[in-house]
Amino acid sequence: MNVKSFFAVTVIIILSIFISSGFVLSNTSDNSLKASIDLVNIQGDKVRVTITVPEMGNDEAEYNFARIIPGTYAIADYGRYIENFEALDKGGKNLTVSRKDTNTWIIKNAKELGSLTYLVNDTYDSESGSAFSAHGTTIFSPAGTNILAGKNFMLNMCGFVGYFSGYKDVNYEITVSHPPDLWGATALTDTDISDSKALYSVLRFAELVDSPVMFSVPDTSTFKVGDMEVLLSVYSPDNKSITAKGFTPDLERMIIAQKSFLGDINKTKKYAVLVYISSGLANDAGGYGALEHNNSTTSVFRLTMKNQELINVISHEFFHTVTPLNIHSKQIQDFDFNDPEMPKHLWMYEGFTEYFAQLFQVNQGLMSEDEFYKVMSGKEVNSKSFYNDSLSFIEMSENVLDTNYKAQYPNVYMKGALMAMCLDIIIREKSGGKRGILNLMGQLSEIYGPTRPFDASELIPKVTELTYPEVGTFIQNHIAEGNPVDYEKYLKIVGVERATVQLPEVVAFVVDKKPYIFIDTTKKTVTALKPDNNNFFMALGIKENDQLLEMNGIPFDPDNYLSVLLMGYELEENSPVTMKVKRNGEIIELKGVVKLNYNPGPGFEFKDKSKEELKNAWLKG
Repeated sequence: MNVKSFFAVTVIIILSIFISSGFVLSNTSDNSLKASIDLVNIQGDKVRVTITVPEMGNDEAEYNFARIIPGTYAIADYGRYIENFEALDKGGKNLTVSRKDTNTWIIKNAKELGSLTYLVNDTYDSESGSAFSAHGTTIFSPAGTNILAGKNFMLNMCGFVGYFSGYKDVNYEITVSHPPDLWGATALTDTDISDSKALYSVLRFAELVDSPVMFSVPDTSTFKVGDMEVLLSVYSPDNKSITAKGFTPDLERMIIAQKSFLGDINKTKKYAVLVYISSGLANDAGGYGALEHNNSTTSVFRLTMKNQELINVISHEFFHTVTPLNIHSKQIQDFDFNDPEMPKHLWMYEGFTEYFAQLFQVNQGLMSEDEFYKVMSGKEVNSKSFYNDSLSFIEMSENVLDTNYKAQYPNVYMKGALMAMCLDIIIREKSGGKRGILNLMGQLSEIYGPTRPFDASELIPKVTELTYPEVGTFIQNHIAEGNPVDYEKYLKIVGVERATVQLPEVVAFVVDKKPYIFIDTTKKTVTALKPDNNNFFMALGIKENDQLLEMNGIPFDPDNYLSVLLMGYELEENSPVTMKVKRNGEIIELKGVVKLNYNPGPGFEFKDKSKEELKNAWLKG
């Protein structure tokens, strides 16, 4: 995803194979775990889950919820949302249960265990602060859960179902009872033909975690790109202009371009995009962005989201089908949900992915070269302004759960993408324009693949072997040791140099740090100030003292200053806009197109015509 620097961080979950912990699995004919999730009889905003257990081979059993899921790089502790945990024997009598820690329950006399039952709270209505701040404990919204009776249920299954120690590789059967007017959007196959139940089957707990489902009144579209089926499902009750139908043309155009860019590397057969539009209120999801899975994406957006945001976010997530789906280390393949060894390779998993999410757009004609340079320049500004420019990315990756490193994680989308760009340019130069890092990833996916992980120590030597010594030197100096990068040095290789460029104001309501709105929380009004130098206001015909009521059908909320600013955040030049205002007691509607103010700022431009052939190979090859 083109990660919004401070609003979201994307993440990926990949299918994992796990090592048994030494508990004994009884030799029975049916060792599946069956879970029933009741979305009909909601109990105080909580969902009842009942687990029918496999035969236990020990006198004591441990039932665990995930402390962390692979790719999120933050402690989740899903067990803290569980209440009224009970274990019943095969006759329905209570067994002795004790809580070992936040995520683990111990059941005595486990050979007699027949079922578990408990209540699940959702995470959306209890978020507080950023999921990626140093001491944050909030679960990133796309990895979270939502329980909105009769309307929406976001089932990231790790929030509803756990695993028995030693039994992560048993089959899971999930039955979901749901209101008949709600439908479960997912990449899974529902084998129950009724309109009030869904039945999903997966091979192991890892696949369950990797298989989100969103229940809501259907607002969906489907299309095919080659032999891949794509499902888009949207939940947007507070902004009726956001629909699956409205987003489908741009999503289809984007995925066609991505498949063209990736070529044979991508072999995905079904892909589901689940879109949840948050109200922005305190009791709703606030972690905007997306969470990648093998065959789907869960995403959370603001009410003011635009088609380009969807393209930026989902494009990043789709490129995770390259890494770490195809190319990943043993730490990912053998991930421990409660005591993981964090991988060293965020520079590739996230940095390369974010770079591809930008490069493919210019490669496929969805973005101009100058726009691409502005995006990469913006990443440099953000990277150097907000993060430690001398930190080893390998050190950060290994210690990302430590509070001293956690806040540095978003730099994978800034400096990580920039370093991927430099590596791409090095390979292009040394190969005479014939190869880039996408070719490298194709080679690595053939050598490794979904079921052939690499040893942590072998990746850099292998990358160097497949490319050039200069690639290995760059990785050692800048990725491993953390030395700052002179980006202009590498961009000059393809004829691109630093330049002063015109940059749009980030928030249309603020020009040169001067606000053009006044928010009165007492009178509950948002009022326009004199629009003497605000192109956005002047183009629409907004006048001083106009009370701003709605923008593109979304009401201004005077009690939420941030939400007001976000309504004017990163607007697209010349895109249509409708503003409803109250002027002299009369409500009027103003229509026009977005006009922004521009200011000179740092950027890059192509200047050396002698390098045009290599530049074209880099951006268009």
